[in-house]
Amino acid sequence: MQPSEPPGATRSPPCAAPRRYRGLSTVADRWIVAGAVAAAAGALWAPPVAWWWGIVAGAVGIASRARALIPAGLLVLAAAAMGAQLAELSAATGGSFDGEVVVVGDPRWRSGALVVPFRATLDGSEHRWEGWARGPAAWKLEDAAMGERWRLNVTAEPAEPGERRFLWPRHLVGTAQIHTAHRLDGGAAPFRVANSLRHLVETSGESLSPRDAALLAGFVYGDDRGQLPEVVHDFRATSLTHLLAVSGSNVAFVLLLFAPLLARLRLGARLGAVAVLLAQFAVLTRGEPSVLRACVLATLAVGAHAVGRRASAPRLLALAVIVLLLVDPLLVRSVGFQLSVAATAAIVIGARPLARLLWGPPWLRLALAATLSAQVGVLPVQLAVFGSLPLVSIPANVLAGPVAGPAMVWGLIAGLAGGVSGDAVASMLHLPTKLMMGWVAGVARWGASAGWPQIEAAEVGSALAVVVLCAAGAFVLRNLPVASRGLAVAAAAIGIWLVAGTHRPPLPGGSQISVRSSDPVVVVVDRPDPARALGQLAAAGIDRIDVLVARSASRAGREAVRALDARHDIAHVLAPAGLGGNIAYATVTEPVTVAGLTVEPAAKRLAVSVELASDGWRQEP
Repeated sequence: MQPSEPPGATRSPPCAAPRRYRGLSTVADRWIVAGAVAAAAGALWAPPVAWWWGIVAGAVGIASRARALIPAGLLVLAAAAMGAQLAELSAATGGSFDGEVVVVGDPRWRSGALVVPFRATLDGSEHRWEGWARGPAAWKLEDAAMGERWRLNVTAEPAEPGERRFLWPRHLVGTAQIHTAHRLDGGAAPFRVANSLRHLVETSGESLSPRDAALLAGFVYGDDRGQLPEVVHDFRATSLTHLLAVSGSNVAFVLLLFAPLLARLRLGARLGAVAVLLAQFAVLTRGEPSVLRACVLATLAVGAHAVGRRASAPRLLALAVIVLLLVDPLLVRSVGFQLSVAATAAIVIGARPLARLLWGPPWLRLALAATLSAQVGVLPVQLAVFGSLPLVSIPANVLAGPVAGPAMVWGLIAGLAGGVSGDAVASMLHLPTKLMMGWVAGVARWGASAGWPQIEAAEVGSALAVVVLCAAGAFVLRNLPVASRGLAVAAAAIGIWLVAGTHRPPLPGGSQISVRSSDPVVVVVDRPDPARALGQLAAAGIDRIDVLVARSASRAGREAVRALDARHDIAHVLAPAGLGGNIAYATVTEPVTVAGLTVEPAAKRLAVSVELASDGWRQEP
């Protein structure tokens, strides 16, 4: 029996337990996502701010109920980090240099020169430069690999204002002309291991056709340098190029491949092994932005699972974006990073809800929903950067996407085993590789030749303008009769659509392909990007060429003729002496006139003049 309370006594209310704040784990997902958006905005805006204001705001936001201070603090921190990066890039000074450098990217040919990015210390400050080599220096550097140490003699110049938007997002402060080159060693251990693995896969790929060997390198470690131009065109036309650039799915398959070994380790050892494995994979794939995003996200997910914390996919993605932008704010200007984050966010948010609305077996619904969500997610970036998105990319990704994961895993296993055991074993191990590469290439070829329409930026802008106009018109004209409102809105919408449809941006200068699409069909090329030339002819609806004029006998000119011959029926080829290759051509030794076009030899090139009065001639951008 409990003792009774004295008369007139009042019972005091029970004391509420003090609320505990356990750091970031108590912050709701919406504030983490808002913090990622704020960090991106801060990196893009980059006002001059002090970083310690961001630390104070973020700490107060985490420790109190003022959660809005967290995005504000991240905005300030990202802006300060970007300001520091831009100041460092602006401080670079050029000059002559002869000394040790570290290659920070694989060499690739561009405009008749070998482009080799490297890191060097000039005038006491270390920066990255885009090196251009020709002649003997280019021949020596052609087999260089990322991470190797070389001795170079260069003349460096900081980037001009017009070049900065192309160089600075890659941490390159300017260009350098390479005069001489001498290899020193293979560099640090992680790069030696990565280059050895890539060499094994490349060696095993010698048992495949050139097309399949290049696709194998793209699927396994994202090396697209050896892709045939016609294959590049097919993948671009179907938006399948992401399959040749290692992405988050590749990171997931790597973890799945090593899961049996990781499961045997203790918690601490497992976390360390995952970190080392992902770091080495990032080095193997040359630190592509999509790989960095996937590696950080996977590390956060494994860490959260190991400590017993449940974390939603949007939260993990937002945290990965925050970490990456604070470490390297220049990633916000990388198109690859933008596309990777946009696609992942769209899949995380919309894939499962969309799958419930579709029909068919679960695997098909999930694959189609993920593809549709990713395409919607990348649409703003795709339209802003490239101007269009092919509709055929949806069925192409559904057909080719499921093969990409197995192709990467099997290509890595068979590539390493075949590289060690020799060509005979490699050719047997790569039988599944041939089938998978052939399937993906066939899907890309079908999509490129299907002739499906594209979503153009102008059309999307017109549709958005119509939607806004309809909403505004419904509000402004709400007092008018229904028929009058409908006619007014429809007339304005048609006007906007016509204006947007007739507007065409001016053609950029430096065009390297001229076309006469009337009979006879004549095409003139001058060291163009072969894949781009194929895309221009496809957009013009040209499938046969009566006369192809190759103005240059350089490597680029020869590759352009070969690529055009692989996709078009060419009747005659006019070229200067020394074009070479396996394509029959007529050497121009005296002036030739065809369809208003005059071709004549001129110092290792062909001089071309066009009668302006002739019909059908135009330059493609």
